[in-house]
Amino acid sequence: MSKKQIIKNIKRNQKNESKINEKDGFYKFVTSLTVIILILILCYVIIAIFVTKEINFNDTKSNDDNKNEEVSFDNSIITGGQIFDQKDSKYYVIIYDFDSKLTILPTYISNYSIMDNSIPIYKVDSSNKLNSKYITEKDSNKNPTTYSDLKIISPTLIEIDNSKVVKYIEGEDEIKSILKNE
Repeated sequence: MSKKQIIKNIKRNQKNESKINEKDGFYKFVTSLTVIILILILCYVIIAIFVTKEINFNDTKSNDDNKNEEVSFDNSIITGGQIFDQKDSKYYVIIYDFDSKLTILPTYISNYSIMDNSIPIYKVDSSNKLNSKYITEKDSNKNPTTYSDLKIISPTLIEIDNSKVVKYIEGEDEIKSILKNE
């Protein structure tokens, strides 16, 4: 091979390598973008299953039953961060584990709510991850004034009057006796 032929081959190989590098860059970009989108979708699914419980695999109803079901909102369910922010001047906030099969507090709450002259009751789910920063196992603060002061043992009933804690009752039996007697 002559010197000119060798130089032509080198230039041709350099052009081919630059085209290959451009294709590799494009494929790396597309692959990276796909991986990022898949990670975002995975994060959404994990949050929907474990935090917001938007996705529930234990649904025993068929899809036909779900189509006929009306959507309703329970305004009495709040987060721990909303304890002092309700529109009523006097109300109860009850903190308990909504998923617990051992408690009969929902029965007492509904019975109390239908009574005449009952104080409005707002419920906080202590098993919800959004409320975990307010829930403690021991050493609760029985006179919180702000959200940063909240340290609550589940179950607890708090009576709030004009954004101030008036009563703070811990324990299911004590809560049942309050709701039963009022």
